Amino acid sequence: MNQPKWTAAWSSSPAIAPARPARYAKDLTLRFILRMQLSGDAIRLRLSNFGGRADAPIEMICIAPMLDEHTQDVSALRPVNFGGSESCVIPAGGTVQSDEIAFETVRNGDVCVSLYIRDYAPLASGTDVTGPLSRFWFAEGNCAKDAQLSVMNRMQHDTVFFLDLVEVRSASDCDVLACFGDSITAQSWPDFLIQRCLDEDRANLCVIRRGIGGSRVLRQYENLQHRSYGPHGADRFERELSGADRVIIMHGINDLIHPDGVNPLRPWSDLPTAAELIEGLRWYVRKGHEMGMKVYLGTIVTMLGWPSASEYKEGIRQEVNAWIRTQTEADGCVDFDAAIRNPDDPSHRAPEYDSGDHLHPSLAGAKAMAACVPAAFLE
Repeated sequence: MNQPKWTAAWSSSPAIAPARPARYAKDLTLRFILRMQLSGDAIRLRLSNFGGRADAPIEMICIAPMLDEHTQDVSALRPVNFGGSESCVIPAGGTVQSDEIAFETVRNGDVCVSLYIRDYAPLASGTDVTGPLSRFWFAEGNCAKDAQLSVMNRMQHDTVFFLDLVEVRSASDCDVLACFGDSITAQSWPDFLIQRCLDEDRANLCVIRRGIGGSRVLRQYENLQHRSYGPHGADRFERELSGADRVIIMHGINDLIHPDGVNPLRPWSDLPTAAELIEGLRWYVRKGHEMGMKVYLGTIVTMLGWPSASEYKEGIRQEVNAWIRTQTEADGCVDFDAAIRNPDDPSHRAPEYDSGDHLHPSLAGAKAMAACVPAAFLE
């Protein structure tokens, strides 16, 4: 390895967890199985309690390579320490950074991160993430060091609680590409882009995900029902993309579909003009360049058929996409819309690329989106 550096190898956007009547953990193990894109000799974790109004005590965290889909290699298990202690407290609204852990990661190998929560800890910070490489479990009791979670005492779930960032000490020529956006980015296409880069042996590039379901470019919600949709884009951008070398931005569809004039929490006054949404995207480009990143803008995918979509909103989408395709301020365009729309009816999704709700792509659609990213953007 040439001169090493710390490189982001996995991430999830910190957000306020969806509101539920019971939102706490006690005597519970959270297990995250993560695909590594970098080979390295050390690892460190960052935990976030972004949405917490109370401190979150974590009794124990450990990390181990995976032997198969459900089995961690306990012979190679390592404790994750914080200032030399196996336990930590994540302050309300804050983060904690682990110590450096001597731990070998293997490119295209899986690692298991297990958190054991012994005492009461609010589950107020979490982001729903799905995709073929996103595998999260919980179990009752302290199972952090168990090779497997018992089939009788485990449940799969989609929420990443607390785990914000995994960094690997890797070669100095490794770059980080961040995928920034909303629920479509919190779903499968970044996982397929990760797998594409692994299959194409792009050993010097790591793809990370920064997506929050419901997130908008221009607005954010303060109400209990929707505040899990997270801060608006300008508030998230610098915090989530620090350390990235380049970013693909796929953001803006929620700015269009959320206002419905029926739900008082989603007033028509929230609907932006095309010019307003374009200015929000232009801000991303300017800020990204200030941060030293290459910025690639993704077109907004089709939405007709979603309950709150309309022909008027479709006109805004088309106008914004026309600007994205022709502008010269960003470093390039990723035409997600063209990749998954129906060629015979471009305002609608190709049936095989539609999950069924006419907004989120199917797995085949997510693969097509990952495949349409120009190879030059990955070099």
